Amino acid sequence: KFTVGIKTGYCLQNMILYARINGLGFDSSYRNKNENRAPVTFLVTVDQYKRMLPGPVFVSGDVKRDTLSGFLQEVKQLVEEMATRIVEDPSIIDSAHHANEVAMLTEATIIVQGSDGWQPLFFMIDKCLPEVGAILLVWPKMTIRLCQFHVIQAILRWQTDSGTSEVKPKLSRPAKYLILWAFRQLQRARNEEAWKREVELFRQRLRKIYYFEKNWFCGEWRDLWADIGLPPGHNRDNISTNNFTERAFKLFDEIFLENRANKSAYRLVLIIANEWFEYFRHWQPDHKKRPGAAYHQMILDGHRLWNSGYAIQDAGHDDQGQRVFKVLAEM
Repeated sequence: KFTVGIKTGYCLQNMILYARINGLGFDSSYRNKNENRAPVTFLVTVDQYKRMLPGPVFVSGDVKRDTLSGFLQEVKQLVEEMATRIVEDPSIIDSAHHANEVAMLTEATIIVQGSDGWQPLFFMIDKCLPEVGAILLVWPKMTIRLCQFHVIQAILRWQTDSGTSEVKPKLSRPAKYLILWAFRQLQRARNEEAWKREVELFRQRLRKIYYFEKNWFCGEWRDLWADIGLPPGHNRDNISTNNFTERAFKLFDEIFLENRANKSAYRLVLIIANEWFEYFRHWQPDHKKRPGAAYHQMILDGHRLWNSGYAIQDAGHDDQGQRVFKVLAEM
């Protein structure tokens, strides 16, 4: 029955500044967070450099539709109250956002003057029906995007909504590629007429259609992964995965839990309240991330130096039995 929501003024201002422009990620993690395996639910966004920033956090053993909608409704109210306060007194803008004070005031004004209050651009989720229901209870017309990575993963595993697998055919690697290609073509349907045409083509391409009819073409999920569910002018080629939320959990597990199983719910709350938000408040990069190709080349250069024998040399073991490497040249 342990249930708690955790927020700071800083994380609410993240929601004001970026959610309308860059959308939100919404996901829960069960593994190694507390003794009761109560999931931790993150609400996150990304900044202008596509770096993840935290929003309010929810810890509860009950993550059903009504409980999650209660959390989201409370967050919506808190964000709108914060926006009103900023419009009345911009000096309350957190120091971490001083470089974006003008944009913050603009976004807060849009929220205050809008008839519907705070309206994020979209919610990015995994395939979780309670999350869908919770979001639509608070924002009935909200655009919900289903993470494309999880769509592909579920198809390759022939996975159902319950997480179990159907009796799947043995598919070669080329056959898997063709399934994903056919599914991608189907995804491009933007209206009912195009949907009917693409579904028929999909049926011709695949003999086994029951799995897709039951798990992907149904009313609960179709508009969340196909372009038909997006507003005019939007497609899934920009932000199409829930990776920024997954990255938040990975960062939390590695840095704040030190890759250990946390056994205390109270310790978990203290870490989130006192350390999680503060980490991002004090670490605000002011530059774009390097392109993926640059990181890839850096890794290749590192492997080349490591294996060359001219930069790093194995120096055996120290007194504690740890391996020691000697750097022979500066990069």
